[in-house]
Amino acid sequence: QKIVQEQLAEKLGISRTPLRSALQMLEAESLIESIPRKGVIVREFDNTQIIEIYDCRVALEGTAVRLFAERATTQEVDKLESYFADFTPGNVDKDTYQKADMNFHDFIVKHCGNHFLSDLFRKGNLLVCIDLIGLVRPPEETLQEHRDILAAIRAKDGRLAETRMREHLDKSKELLANTGKYR
Repeated sequence: QKIVQEQLAEKLGISRTPLRSALQMLEAESLIESIPRKGVIVREFDNTQIIEIYDCRVALEGTAVRLFAERATTQEVDKLESYFADFTPGNVDKDTYQKADMNFHDFIVKHCGNHFLSDLFRKGNLLVCIDLIGLVRPPEETLQEHRDILAAIRAKDGRLAETRMREHLDKSKELLANTGKYR
């Protein structure tokens, strides 16, 4: 999608100078591209890049969930479980589920107790990229996987939680690799 700077500045109620600065920051973070004679566009990721994002995600989230499981408070685990508490197989609104999925994964990374890992995730824009990709597999396939991860966390079994998270993410990555497309 093309970004029309004049329209965006007007819509946001700011001048073009701070907008240009913000766009330069977004370009440095690989979220937008400036194409000569075409303008600024929101970046699209090809399948190879999506697989690379998932490689990073598997490594970071696997470690994050292990750390989280080993140190999480009862209240934190309760909060994490609340994201999927209202879903039952066969009765899942996809948009609501996608939001729960994002909150679940984000919560684990933010509360894993390793600020450097959380910072790497944020600075690498993995959450933004993951949100752009959206759900790769339907809730019917992933709801139980999330609950299995939660059970390992509740049991404070960091290694099992890590194994289950890696399996969960690897299944999506494999689907992307085999189909060559997302969404």
